[in-house]
Amino acid sequence: MNEFELIRRYFRRHTDAPASVVVGVGDDAAVIAHTPGCETVVSVDSVIAGRHVPLICSGEGFAQRLLARGVSDLAAMGATPRYLLLSLTLPNFDSGWVDPFAERFHQLAVQWGLHLIGGDTTRGPLSAQVTVIGELPAGSALRRGGARAGDVVWMVGEPLGGARAYLDVLDGSVPDHPVWSARYWHPNPLIAEGQALREQATACIDVSDGLCQDLMHVLEAAVEPLVAELYTDAVPIAADVIEVFGAERALEYALTGGDEYCLLCTLPTGVTPSVPAEAIGELVTAETPGLRLDGEALPSDWQLGWDHSR
Repeated sequence: MNEFELIRRYFRRHTDAPASVVVGVGDDAAVIAHTPGCETVVSVDSVIAGRHVPLICSGEGFAQRLLARGVSDLAAMGATPRYLLLSLTLPNFDSGWVDPFAERFHQLAVQWGLHLIGGDTTRGPLSAQVTVIGELPAGSALRRGGARAGDVVWMVGEPLGGARAYLDVLDGSVPDHPVWSARYWHPNPLIAEGQALREQATACIDVSDGLCQDLMHVLEAAVEPLVAELYTDAVPIAADVIEVFGAERALEYALTGGDEYCLLCTLPTGVTPSVPAEAIGELVTAETPGLRLDGEALPSDWQLGWDHSR
């Protein structure tokens, strides 16, 4: 199967395109019509086998992790997903892998409100990039900047640490666990929650690289130096992580492990999020941005999160 046959078979599905798609898959480029009164939100993300997923992984799992990473960025901005571009590199055009990849990819695109409008395929080491395009009412985008002293730090989403614990399953260090496996292979971007927070949050970010590291991005984007005071007892931790790894390592996994795709937001004191959320800390003025845990510096041997340069 050559590139063009693969595109026709797997990625040129005959579904009704929204009226805003003037030109979709099959031409040199896509053409979309702008929605009056809205702003466009664009994000690109990658998944590389051996880097972001195991070298040998299912097409279904690869598709879900790939698409969820991109859509979670839209959720963090409070955007409504609209369009999608896919660039896929395959070591060979194996229908046994591509069939479940394409099926899950299209299922999730429909579920999350995305229409595939173009992309590219080529041969090489297994990897993929998605460009996701969303929109929101003009001037309403959630941003990393905007957090202020006195704001409360809220975590929206499933309890933390399960995705990081699953890496130990992949290493063979511990037995498989259904909750951890689901957190790693089936992340679910919080689209509706992000939209609901547009009128409430002073700042927002999705947790992909680790809660501490992503929270530092919020602090560094603030207009004033802030320290986030986090509280151990308030951090929700995924099922059985404490029982298997102990309380200290479980807390480290929860706060630094990443791959959670929950939303981390700040709201003024006295304002409760309109979506289910856990208050895990508060922001105070400081000379330089930083993090504290139960009034103390973070353990010196912790890495704040995933380092893409390592």
